[in-house]
Amino acid sequence: MTMSNRLSRIVIAVMLVVVIVPIIPMVLWSFTGMWSFGQVLPDFTLQAWQRTFATNSKVLEAMRNSLLMCAIVVPLSLVFSFYAAKNLGTRRFRGRRALQLLLLVPSFVPQIALVFGMQRVFSQLGLYNNIPGVIVALLVFYVPYMTLLLSAVFENYDMDYEYQAASLGVSWWHILWHVTLPQVRSGVIVTCIFSFIGVWSAYLVVAAVAPPSFKTMSLLMFPMITTAAGGYAATACGAILYIAPILAVLVVFSKLLVNDENRLDTGV
Repeated sequence: MTMSNRLSRIVIAVMLVVVIVPIIPMVLWSFTGMWSFGQVLPDFTLQAWQRTFATNSKVLEAMRNSLLMCAIVVPLSLVFSFYAAKNLGTRRFRGRRALQLLLLVPSFVPQIALVFGMQRVFSQLGLYNNIPGVIVALLVFYVPYMTLLLSAVFENYDMDYEYQAASLGVSWWHILWHVTLPQVRSGVIVTCIFSFIGVWSAYLVVAAVAPPSFKTMSLLMFPMITTAAGGYAATACGAILYIAPILAVLVVFSKLLVNDENRLDTGV
């Protein structure tokens, strides 16, 4: 085993410990009925999980809403940002760097300042206190975010492949699907992962625009974790459900990235 392989395995092991060890007490608490001082292990019960998966559970409703927001906002952000990022990354023109800095404004400016201004504008446009307004508000933040990330992916993109395909009469759709996307697929996957995590954990933007009855996992879990109002067991169940989709996305897409890297290494 080479030194680099040994070092990479150590890094992976440390990362796994950092991620998994804090989750173990949370898992134990989710199955806890009573965990008094002095007990090594708690009295195990499924009551907290049964309440969590009850038909009237707010956690499951919030989880559905969060997944819905991610399923809408992430693909729309990718569609709106893809060609803008492509032109920003492959073309050299005056003011290009200034435009890239402008895309950082939603990240640099305190979010609370943008949100308060957004509330007034959205109320005049009929986008306040409704679900379409939440989607538009998230797009305001994540279209520039994805554009900036994808523009970095396109920095090393070779446009000659597209020119050659176009000269042979290939349609734009086949160029996109068979020429462009295979070259930037890894970058698109990573960008979508970061955007999913951001949309899933969005709190202030959703709280400012969404109707009071609309709850996402972040709106539900942050106050619950702060106060533990539903009890430690219920909070632990909700926290596990909060991080589970993020871990699932990381696992699934990491496999896609590994397969994509192997495909590039073998030239397939």
